Amino acid sequence: MDRLDCNRSYDCFTGSGIADEFVAGFILEQYGNKDLGDQEIKAAIISDRQVSGYYYNAFEKQFVIRNVKTCLITVEEGEQNKNLSQVNNVIKEFTEFGLGSNDWVIAFGGGSVIDIAGFASALYSGGSRFIAVPTTLSSMAETCCADKVYTNSGSRKNTASVKVSQSAVFIDPVFLSTIPKKYIPNGYAQIIRYALLADFGLLTDLLNIAGSSPSDIRVFLNRVYAARAAIDRKNPVLLTLGNELSEAIEGYFRFMNYSEGEALALSLFATVPDKARTALTAIYTKLNLPTELKDVSFNSIMNSLKDTYGKGHSAGKPLVCYEEVGGKGTWAIKDPSREEALSILEERLGHIAGSSSAIAAKNGES
Repeated sequence: MDRLDCNRSYDCFTGSGIADEFVAGFILEQYGNKDLGDQEIKAAIISDRQVSGYYYNAFEKQFVIRNVKTCLITVEEGEQNKNLSQVNNVIKEFTEFGLGSNDWVIAFGGGSVIDIAGFASALYSGGSRFIAVPTTLSSMAETCCADKVYTNSGSRKNTASVKVSQSAVFIDPVFLSTIPKKYIPNGYAQIIRYALLADFGLLTDLLNIAGSSPSDIRVFLNRVYAARAAIDRKNPVLLTLGNELSEAIEGYFRFMNYSEGEALALSLFATVPDKARTALTAIYTKLNLPTELKDVSFNSIMNSLKDTYGKGHSAGKPLVCYEEVGGKGTWAIKDPSREEALSILEERLGHIAGSSSAIAAKNGES
Protein backbone atom coordinates (compact mmCIF):
# COMPACT_ATOMS: atom_id res chain seq x y z
CA MET A 1 0.00 0.00 0.00
CA ASP A 2 1.37 3.42 -1.02
CA ARG A 3 0.44 6.99 -0.21
CA LEU A 4 -0.42 9.42 -2.98
CA ASP A 5 0.68 13.04 -2.84
CA CYS A 6 -2.69 14.77 -3.18
CA ASN A 7 -1.58 18.00 -1.47
CA ARG A 8 -4.25 17.71 1.21
CA SER A 9 -4.20 17.20 4.99
CA TYR A 10 -5.72 13.71 4.83
CA ASP A 11 -4.17 10.46 3.62
CA CYS A 12 -4.79 9.09 0.17
CA PHE A 13 -3.81 5.43 -0.14
CA THR A 14 -3.42 3.34 -3.27
CA GLY A 15 -2.65 -0.26 -4.12
CA SER A 16 -4.25 -3.29 -5.72
CA GLY A 17 -6.75 -4.87 -3.33
CA ILE A 18 -6.52 -2.21 -0.59
CA ALA A 19 -10.25 -1.45 -0.63
CA ASP A 20 -11.13 -4.94 0.59
CA GLU A 21 -8.24 -5.18 3.05
CA PHE A 22 -7.49 -1.86 4.75
CA VAL A 23 -10.56 0.40 5.05
CA ALA A 24 -11.97 -1.25 8.18
CA GLY A 25 -8.50 -1.46 9.70
CA PHE A 26 -7.99 2.26 9.12
CA ILE A 27 -11.27 3.00 10.90
CA LEU A 28 -10.27 1.00 13.98
CA GLU A 29 -6.86 2.68 14.08
CA GLN A 30 -8.57 6.05 14.52
CA TYR A 31 -9.79 5.02 17.97
CA GLY A 32 -6.31 4.05 19.18
CA ASN A 33 -6.50 2.55 22.65
CA LYS A 34 -9.72 4.34 23.50
CA ASP A 35 -12.13 2.14 25.47
CA LEU A 36 -15.46 2.28 23.65
CA GLY A 37 -17.20 0.12 26.23
CA ASP A 38 -20.39 -1.36 24.78
CA GLN A 39 -20.62 1.24 22.02
CA GLU A 40 -20.79 -0.16 18.50
CA ILE A 41 -18.76 1.25 15.64
CA LYS A 42 -20.99 1.74 12.62
CA ALA A 43 -20.26 2.39 8.97
CA ALA A 44 -22.91 3.45 6.45
CA ILE A 45 -21.72 2.46 2.99
CA ILE A 46 -23.25 4.38 0.08
CA SER A 47 -22.94 2.77 -3.34
CA ASP A 48 -24.86 2.19 -6.56
CA ARG A 49 -26.34 -1.09 -7.72
CA GLN A 50 -23.62 -1.92 -10.22
CA VAL A 51 -20.64 -1.33 -7.92
CA SER A 52 -22.31 -2.98 -4.95
CA GLY A 53 -23.38 -5.89 -7.13
CA TYR A 54 -19.80 -6.50 -8.25
CA TYR A 55 -17.91 -5.73 -5.07
CA TYR A 56 -19.97 -5.29 -1.91
CA ASN A 57 -19.79 -8.84 -0.54
CA ALA A 58 -15.98 -8.85 -0.67
CA PHE A 59 -15.83 -5.26 0.65
CA GLU A 60 -18.14 -5.99 3.60
CA LYS A 61 -16.17 -8.98 4.94
CA GLN A 62 -13.43 -6.80 6.47
CA PHE A 63 -16.04 -5.02 8.62
CA VAL A 64 -17.71 -8.24 9.75
CA ILE A 65 -14.35 -9.67 10.86
CA ARG A 66 -13.62 -6.52 12.91
CA ASN A 67 -17.11 -6.23 14.42
CA VAL A 68 -17.92 -2.98 12.65
CA LYS A 69 -21.67 -2.85 11.98
CA THR A 70 -22.47 -1.89 8.39
CA CYS A 71 -25.48 -0.70 6.46
CA LEU A 72 -25.52 -0.65 2.64
CA ILE A 73 -27.41 2.31 1.18
CA THR A 74 -27.86 2.10 -2.59
CA VAL A 75 -28.42 5.19 -4.72
CA GLU A 76 -29.04 5.69 -8.42
CA GLU A 77 -25.78 6.52 -10.20
CA GLY A 78 -25.31 9.16 -12.87
CA GLU A 79 -25.55 12.93 -13.11
CA GLN A 80 -29.29 12.74 -13.81
CA ASN A 81 -29.77 11.30 -10.33
CA LYS A 82 -27.38 13.54 -8.39
CA ASN A 83 -30.02 15.58 -6.60
CA LEU A 84 -31.22 16.65 -3.17
CA SER A 85 -34.00 14.05 -3.24
CA GLN A 86 -31.42 11.26 -3.16
CA VAL A 87 -29.43 13.11 -0.49
CA ASN A 88 -32.57 13.30 1.65
CA ASN A 89 -33.19 9.56 1.21
CA VAL A 90 -29.63 8.82 2.34
CA ILE A 91 -30.05 11.01 5.44
CA LYS A 92 -33.23 9.09 6.31
CA GLU A 93 -31.23 5.87 6.11
CA PHE A 94 -28.56 7.38 8.41
CA THR A 95 -31.25 8.15 10.97
CA GLU A 96 -32.79 4.68 10.84
CA PHE A 97 -29.34 3.12 11.14
CA GLY A 98 -28.62 5.25 14.21
CA LEU A 99 -25.45 6.75 12.77
CA GLY A 100 -23.64 8.94 15.29
CA SER A 101 -20.63 11.22 15.57
CA ASN A 102 -18.41 8.28 16.47
CA ASP A 103 -19.37 6.51 13.23
CA TRP A 104 -18.45 6.57 9.55
CA VAL A 105 -19.85 7.27 6.12
CA ILE A 106 -18.10 5.47 3.26
CA ALA A 107 -18.74 6.54 -0.33
CA PHE A 108 -18.12 3.49 -2.52
CA GLY A 109 -18.56 4.36 -6.20
CA GLY A 110 -18.04 6.95 -8.90
CA GLY A 111 -18.29 10.72 -8.76
CA SER A 112 -22.05 11.05 -8.44
CA VAL A 113 -22.15 8.51 -5.60
CA ILE A 114 -19.35 10.35 -3.79
CA ASP A 115 -21.16 13.68 -4.23
CA ILE A 116 -24.41 12.29 -2.82
CA ALA A 117 -22.68 10.53 0.09
CA GLY A 118 -20.51 13.53 0.92
CA PHE A 119 -23.46 15.90 0.75
CA ALA A 120 -25.53 13.71 3.07
CA SER A 121 -22.63 13.29 5.48
CA ALA A 122 -22.04 17.05 5.63
CA LEU A 123 -25.71 17.84 6.28
CA TYR A 124 -26.51 15.03 8.68
CA SER A 125 -27.07 16.47 12.14
CA GLY A 126 -25.94 13.30 13.91
CA GLY A 127 -22.41 13.84 12.63
CA SER A 128 -20.09 11.29 11.07
CA ARG A 129 -16.64 10.87 9.55
CA PHE A 130 -16.24 10.49 5.81
CA ILE A 131 -14.13 8.08 3.73
CA ALA A 132 -14.15 7.95 -0.07
CA VAL A 133 -13.44 4.81 -2.09
CA PRO A 134 -13.64 5.99 -5.73
CA THR A 135 -14.19 3.34 -8.37
CA THR A 136 -13.77 5.30 -11.64
CA LEU A 137 -10.79 7.10 -13.14
CA SER A 138 -12.67 10.39 -13.01
CA SER A 139 -13.47 10.06 -9.30
CA MET A 140 -9.92 8.86 -8.57
CA ALA A 141 -8.57 11.98 -10.27
CA GLU A 142 -10.99 14.33 -8.52
CA THR A 143 -11.90 13.01 -5.08
CA CYS A 144 -8.45 13.27 -3.52
CA CYS A 145 -8.32 16.99 -4.33
CA ALA A 146 -11.95 17.99 -3.85
CA ASP A 147 -13.02 20.16 -0.93
CA LYS A 148 -16.66 20.42 -2.04
CA VAL A 149 -19.41 18.09 -3.22
CA TYR A 150 -22.27 19.09 -5.52
CA THR A 151 -25.85 18.29 -6.49
CA ASN A 152 -27.84 19.16 -9.60
CA SER A 153 -31.31 20.66 -9.92
CA GLY A 154 -33.39 19.55 -12.90
CA SER A 155 -31.26 20.20 -15.97
CA ARG A 156 -28.95 22.62 -14.11
CA LYS A 157 -25.61 21.20 -13.07
CA ASN A 158 -23.90 21.70 -9.69
CA THR A 159 -26.42 24.23 -8.40
CA ALA A 160 -25.83 23.38 -4.71
CA SER A 161 -22.58 22.61 -2.90
CA VAL A 162 -21.24 21.99 0.59
CA LYS A 163 -17.73 21.66 1.93
CA VAL A 164 -16.54 18.17 2.69
CA SER A 165 -13.48 16.89 4.52
CA GLN A 166 -12.46 13.30 4.00
CA SER A 167 -10.71 11.37 6.73
CA ALA A 168 -9.03 9.28 4.02
CA VAL A 169 -9.33 8.22 0.39
CA PHE A 170 -8.61 4.67 -0.80
CA ILE A 171 -7.80 4.24 -4.49
CA ASP A 172 -7.86 0.66 -5.74
CA PRO A 173 -7.09 0.17 -9.47
CA VAL A 174 -8.93 -3.16 -9.44
CA PHE A 175 -12.19 -1.25 -9.86
CA LEU A 176 -11.15 0.18 -13.23
CA SER A 177 -11.76 -3.17 -14.92
CA THR A 178 -15.54 -2.98 -14.49
CA ILE A 179 -16.28 0.63 -15.47
CA PRO A 180 -19.17 0.71 -17.99
CA LYS A 181 -17.90 1.75 -21.42
CA LYS A 182 -20.10 4.86 -21.42
CA TYR A 183 -18.38 6.27 -18.33
CA ILE A 184 -14.74 5.62 -19.25
CA PRO A 185 -14.40 9.02 -21.03
CA ASN A 186 -15.35 10.85 -17.82
CA GLY A 187 -11.88 10.28 -16.43
CA TYR A 188 -10.16 11.04 -19.70
CA ALA A 189 -11.82 14.43 -20.13
CA GLN A 190 -10.93 15.72 -16.67
CA ILE A 191 -7.29 14.74 -17.13
CA ILE A 192 -7.22 16.37 -20.59
CA ARG A 193 -8.34 19.60 -18.92
CA TYR A 194 -5.45 19.36 -16.44
CA ALA A 195 -3.08 18.66 -19.32
CA LEU A 196 -4.22 21.71 -21.30
CA LEU A 197 -3.88 23.96 -18.28
CA ALA A 198 -0.68 22.69 -16.67
CA ASP A 199 1.05 19.57 -18.02
CA PHE A 200 0.85 18.47 -21.67
CA GLY A 201 2.80 15.33 -20.78
CA LEU A 202 -0.32 13.97 -19.12
CA LEU A 203 -1.76 13.40 -22.60
CA THR A 204 0.96 10.88 -23.42
CA ASP A 205 0.53 9.16 -20.07
CA LEU A 206 -3.23 9.04 -20.58
CA LEU A 207 -2.84 7.35 -23.95
CA ASN A 208 -0.55 4.78 -22.34
CA ILE A 209 -3.05 3.76 -19.66
CA ALA A 210 -6.24 4.12 -21.69
CA GLY A 211 -8.11 0.88 -22.03
CA SER A 212 -5.93 -0.94 -19.52
CA SER A 213 -6.38 -1.72 -15.85
CA PRO A 214 -2.92 -1.11 -14.38
CA SER A 215 -2.18 -2.69 -11.02
CA ASP A 216 -0.28 0.40 -9.93
CA ILE A 217 -1.23 3.86 -11.17
CA ARG A 218 0.53 5.71 -8.37
CA VAL A 219 2.99 7.57 -10.62
CA PHE A 220 0.25 8.60 -13.04
CA LEU A 221 -2.12 9.87 -10.35
CA ASN A 222 0.66 11.72 -8.55
CA ARG A 223 1.32 13.56 -11.81
CA VAL A 224 -2.40 14.31 -12.14
CA TYR A 225 -2.52 15.69 -8.59
CA ALA A 226 0.60 17.76 -9.16
CA ALA A 227 -1.02 19.35 -12.22
CA ARG A 228 -4.20 20.03 -10.25
CA ALA A 229 -2.17 21.62 -7.43
CA ALA A 230 -0.29 23.83 -9.90
CA ILE A 231 -3.58 25.06 -11.35
CA ASP A 232 -4.97 25.71 -7.86
CA ARG A 233 -1.90 27.77 -6.99
CA LYS A 234 -2.20 29.86 -10.14
CA ASN A 235 -5.96 30.42 -9.92
CA PRO A 236 -8.67 27.84 -9.09
CA VAL A 237 -11.04 29.56 -11.54
CA LEU A 238 -8.98 28.03 -14.35
CA LEU A 239 -10.49 24.67 -13.37
CA THR A 240 -13.80 25.86 -14.85
CA LEU A 241 -12.31 25.70 -18.35
CA GLY A 242 -14.97 24.30 -20.66
CA ASN A 243 -17.74 24.11 -18.05
CA GLU A 244 -20.15 26.50 -19.75
CA LEU A 245 -20.58 24.55 -22.97
CA SER A 246 -20.35 21.10 -21.35
CA GLU A 247 -23.04 21.99 -18.82
CA ALA A 248 -25.29 23.29 -21.60
CA ILE A 249 -24.88 20.02 -23.51
CA GLU A 250 -25.54 17.86 -20.45
CA GLY A 251 -28.47 19.98 -19.34
CA TYR A 252 -30.14 20.07 -22.75
CA PHE A 253 -30.28 16.27 -22.78
CA ARG A 254 -31.04 16.18 -19.02
CA PHE A 255 -27.78 14.25 -18.49
CA MET A 256 -28.93 11.33 -20.66
CA ASN A 257 -27.39 11.42 -24.18
CA TYR A 258 -23.86 12.53 -23.30
CA SER A 259 -21.94 11.50 -20.21
CA GLU A 260 -20.22 14.16 -18.13
CA GLY A 261 -16.88 13.26 -19.69
CA GLU A 262 -18.16 13.24 -23.27
CA ALA A 263 -19.73 16.68 -22.82
CA LEU A 264 -16.56 18.10 -21.26
CA ALA A 265 -14.41 16.54 -23.98
CA LEU A 266 -16.55 18.22 -26.64
CA SER A 267 -16.32 21.57 -24.87
CA LEU A 268 -12.54 21.37 -24.47
CA PHE A 269 -12.20 20.44 -28.14
CA ALA A 270 -14.24 23.54 -29.03
CA THR A 271 -12.21 25.78 -26.70
CA VAL A 272 -8.62 25.03 -27.72
CA PRO A 273 -6.97 27.22 -30.38
CA ASP A 274 -7.32 26.10 -34.01
CA LYS A 275 -3.69 25.02 -34.25
CA ALA A 276 -4.17 22.56 -31.39
CA ARG A 277 -7.40 21.02 -32.64
CA THR A 278 -5.74 18.78 -35.25
CA ALA A 279 -3.43 17.21 -32.67
CA LEU A 280 -6.30 16.86 -30.23
CA THR A 281 -8.38 15.11 -32.90
CA ALA A 282 -5.80 12.32 -33.10
CA ILE A 283 -5.80 11.94 -29.31
CA TYR A 284 -9.61 11.92 -29.14
CA THR A 285 -9.75 9.25 -31.84
CA LYS A 286 -7.47 6.97 -29.82
CA LEU A 287 -9.52 7.58 -26.66
CA ASN A 288 -12.89 7.16 -28.43
CA LEU A 289 -13.95 10.66 -27.45
CA PRO A 290 -16.43 12.64 -29.59
CA THR A 291 -15.37 15.66 -31.64
CA GLU A 292 -18.81 16.51 -33.02
CA LEU A 293 -22.08 17.23 -31.24
CA LYS A 294 -24.91 15.12 -32.66
CA ASP A 295 -28.68 14.81 -32.29
CA VAL A 296 -29.18 18.50 -31.54
CA SER A 297 -29.11 21.71 -33.56
CA PHE A 298 -26.72 24.59 -33.11
CA ASN A 299 -29.61 26.91 -32.22
CA SER A 300 -30.97 24.59 -29.54
CA ILE A 301 -27.74 24.71 -27.54
CA MET A 302 -27.35 28.45 -28.12
CA ASN A 303 -30.87 29.05 -26.85
CA SER A 304 -30.04 26.99 -23.77
CA LEU A 305 -26.92 29.09 -23.19
CA LYS A 306 -28.88 32.33 -23.61
CA ASP A 307 -31.41 31.14 -21.08
CA THR A 308 -28.70 30.11 -18.62
CA TYR A 309 -26.81 33.39 -18.98
CA GLY A 310 -29.98 35.29 -18.27
CA LYS A 311 -30.25 33.74 -14.83
CA GLY A 312 -28.24 33.97 -11.62
CA HIS A 313 -26.49 30.58 -11.83
CA SER A 314 -24.23 31.61 -14.74
CA ALA A 315 -24.74 35.35 -15.12
CA GLY A 316 -21.58 37.30 -14.36
CA LYS A 317 -19.32 34.25 -14.12
CA PRO A 318 -15.74 34.53 -15.42
CA LEU A 319 -14.81 32.73 -18.62
CA VAL A 320 -11.48 30.97 -19.23
CA CYS A 321 -10.14 31.79 -22.70
CA TYR A 322 -6.96 31.07 -24.68
CA GLU A 323 -4.88 34.11 -25.57
CA GLU A 324 -1.67 34.82 -27.44
CA VAL A 325 0.50 37.21 -25.42
CA GLY A 326 3.94 38.17 -26.74
CA GLY A 327 3.96 35.19 -29.08
CA LYS A 328 3.15 32.77 -26.26
CA GLY A 329 -0.16 31.09 -25.65
CA THR A 330 -1.78 31.24 -22.24
CA TRP A 331 -5.13 30.62 -20.56
CA ALA A 332 -6.62 33.83 -19.21
CA ILE A 333 -9.63 34.57 -17.03
CA LYS A 334 -12.02 37.12 -18.52
CA ASP A 335 -15.06 38.86 -17.07
CA PRO A 336 -17.14 39.40 -20.20
CA SER A 337 -20.57 40.95 -20.42
CA ARG A 338 -23.45 38.61 -21.18
CA GLU A 339 -23.29 39.52 -24.88
CA GLU A 340 -19.51 39.03 -25.04
CA ALA A 341 -19.73 35.67 -23.26
CA LEU A 342 -22.44 34.42 -25.62
CA SER A 343 -20.41 35.54 -28.62
CA ILE A 344 -17.38 33.56 -27.38
CA LEU A 345 -19.49 30.49 -26.68
CA GLU A 346 -21.23 30.76 -30.05
CA GLU A 347 -17.85 30.65 -31.79
CA ARG A 348 -16.81 27.63 -29.75
CA LEU A 349 -20.06 25.83 -30.44
CA GLY A 350 -19.47 26.26 -34.17
CA HIS A 351 -16.41 23.98 -33.93
CA ILE A 352 -18.42 21.00 -32.67
CA ALA A 353 -21.98 21.55 -33.90
CA GLY A 354 -21.09 20.99 -37.55
CA SER A 355 -20.65 23.57 -40.28
CA SER A 356 -24.15 23.04 -41.69
CA SER A 357 -25.70 23.76 -38.29
CA ALA A 358 -23.55 26.86 -37.87
CA ILE A 359 -24.60 28.18 -41.29
CA ALA A 360 -28.24 27.48 -40.50
CA ALA A 361 -27.88 29.39 -37.23
CA LYS A 362 -26.41 32.40 -39.00
CA ASN A 363 -29.33 32.37 -41.44
CA GLY A 364 -31.79 32.32 -38.56
CA GLU A 365 -32.89 28.73 -39.11
CA SER A 366 -33.49 26.18 -36.35
